[in-house]
Amino acid sequence: MSAQPRREPIEPGGRPVVVPGKVAPRSDREAARVVSVIALTSIAAGAIHAAAAATLGRGSAQTLAFFGVVAAAEIVWGLVALAWAPRWWLALGALGNAVVVSTWVVSRTVGLPVGEFAGAVLPVGFADALATILGAVTAVGAAWLAVRGPGQYRSAARARGFALAAAIVIGALGITGVLSQSGAFASSGGGGQNGPTAPNGGGGYGY
Repeated sequence: MSAQPRREPIEPGGRPVVVPGKVAPRSDREAARVVSVIALTSIAAGAIHAAAAATLGRGSAQTLAFFGVVAAAEIVWGLVALAWAPRWWLALGALGNAVVVSTWVVSRTVGLPVGEFAGAVLPVGFADALATILGAVTAVGAAWLAVRGPGQYRSAARARGFALAAAIVIGALGITGVLSQSGAFASSGGGGQNGPTAPNGGGGYGY
């Protein structure tokens, strides 16, 4: 019996049937990579804010509450986004990080309107600048994916190799920020002020 050439199945209308492949479309892989990055940057920023809560929140319930809530929100959002990131979750992350970044910008330019350091322009430190950059990356990436269209992204499942590489790089940045925050607090002698940073100088504080 001679071998017959294999033919693709044909629909009644005359068009070939498209059989789904195992390889995700390029656009899906790119989206998964973006989700991987912004999830990890959110976790890294949250780790730095957790360090700020632990160091600067001593004796100040307001500071502890602010950094504690922000850190918890960023870490939880990032962990969830690594496995499951529907459009509404991306929008929530974009909005939340935009608020945190905006708060930092205001506090370093014109001064916060309320709180124990109301009106004081706070100095820029390495840890707070790094956390803000990571938060900005999260906000922009999440907003881009949310506007891109409906969808549910699974970053860790579709971009495992890329996610691992990103975790190493972003994780190293996060650890650097945490150590910088803790080291800055220690060098200041344990924190003579109970707040995000000393308004006059504040060189020993990361925040």
